[in-house]
Amino acid sequence: MKRFLYLLLALPLLGIFAASCSDDDKDLPNVTLSMEYSGATYADGVFTVEQGDTLSIDALKVIPAEGTKEATLGPVTYYLDNLLLGTTPVEPFAIAIPTDNLPVGKYVLQASANIFQVGKSVGFGVFAYKINVIENQNTGDDDSGNNSGVVTPETKITEHE
Repeated sequence: MKRFLYLLLALPLLGIFAASCSDDDKDLPNVTLSMEYSGATYADGVFTVEQGDTLSIDALKVIPAEGTKEATLGPVTYYLDNLLLGTTPVEPFAIAIPTDNLPVGKYVLQASANIFQVGKSVGFGVFAYKINVIENQNTGDDDSGNNSGVVTPETKITEHE
């Protein structure tokens, strides 16, 4: 009876050792990101937006490296100068950043998300862009702030936050 009792007490320990498997043989996701934006101009790694216009991140897409399997993003969290702007859990992970109340100056836009790729460990991706808010030029053109494009952010992927 004592042996049976000891065996019952040892079973939870066996479960702990069996559950501690590892993904050491898997590496981090091999992907790049593509970001579609509007409402600003982009040059030399800096978004320039006129005060009063809205910088929009229209879509954030994950692109698997050639020869690798499909990948996706978890919820994307955006920050402006380390202050939370919001989290978007649904593709295309869009967010609008109004500049009406931002003083003219330089800011940093940051985004972070988990990156999932078939056959790889979960990765945590972070990227950042500089934003330069300038005074409204008021040139009379109706197309101010209507600039758009696609950029490829340099993303740092790690195995944890």
